[in-house]
Amino acid sequence: MDDLLAGVEAAAGLAVFGGSRASARRELVADGTPGRLAGKDPTLWGTAAEATARHRLGWIDGYRRSRELLPQIAELCEELADLDEVVVAHPATAASAIARSLGVPLTVLDFDPPRVRDAVADPDRLRRTVLVLADGAADGAADLRDEFWRAHRAAGRTEAETSRHFVAVAASGSALEKSARDLGVLVLPADPEVSGGYAALTASALVPAALAGVDVAELLDQAELLAPSLAGDTDNPALALGVALTTSSGLIAVVNDGSGFEGLGDWAAELLAAAGLRAVAVDDPGTAERSTSGVLTIAYGGSLGTGGIPGGGVRPDVAINGPLGAQFLAWQYAVAVAAVVGGSNPFTDN
Repeated sequence: MDDLLAGVEAAAGLAVFGGSRASARRELVADGTPGRLAGKDPTLWGTAAEATARHRLGWIDGYRRSRELLPQIAELCEELADLDEVVVAHPATAASAIARSLGVPLTVLDFDPPRVRDAVADPDRLRRTVLVLADGAADGAADLRDEFWRAHRAAGRTEAETSRHFVAVAASGSALEKSARDLGVLVLPADPEVSGGYAALTASALVPAALAGVDVAELLDQAELLAPSLAGDTDNPALALGVALTTSSGLIAVVNDGSGFEGLGDWAAELLAAAGLRAVAVDDPGTAERSTSGVLTIAYGGSLGTGGIPGGGVRPDVAINGPLGAQFLAWQYAVAVAAVVGGSNPFTDN
């Protein structure tokens, strides 16, 4: 516990405990990395990564563009208020983390025939279901759409009535957008500057979460409050987390500390893996042990109350606690920082 409390950085209600390694931190600050990253400098990861990075840094201020969609999302939620069974095509890791953490029902479904048959078998449930398809969905999403479409038509709904049970989040000109418009399905724009795990605060995750009942504006508020700290050399918890990630030469265990969030570790592990870092999500804090043999343990959770202990009973190397919207932005920034130190491209697989 003394190790955790020895280095604490906080901003906008987000705190990282035990995350700073002085020498690595000094080098990043001396190179101006915090400000350069906050300013979307695509040269941070070297010339080989520059072309990709130039088009993949929209997550830095993506919450602002997402805010512009809030009226449209609110209108959609009002229009589909009677559809309270929200299904989203796999993987939808960020949307699932939002829903699980905030306690609203959301079904993530891949094209597993038995599961799909179960999902469409109950006429009442089908009548109340909306299927959300987003760019980046796994192979089989089109089959999933077709199966639900056939089930609605078999239930006697017209094409217009059936199309109301589908929502697409798609980039302009994409195959998903074209197929959705051909079927008369409502299409919301995907953020063209963000993809993969970095789309956690964009329409791809926010639309299904909002339909499930989440106040997504609050998530954007939390990210926006954290954003000014990202350029700072001090009081920058996302930088502290990024520096902590660089201390691992092996596996990173992302552990739920039991203080309020579910599924965030799955999303964070995917983000880390896409940047070339080995990571695993651990949902049960009781199974997590103190780091050994090169394993770096990072515990995550909600905001700590008075007297709260970072990491709970996990005894991690690093703990991060704070609002969910801020955590999404902080983890994205931290992975990008770790890639700077490691000389890798964090956007290769996004």
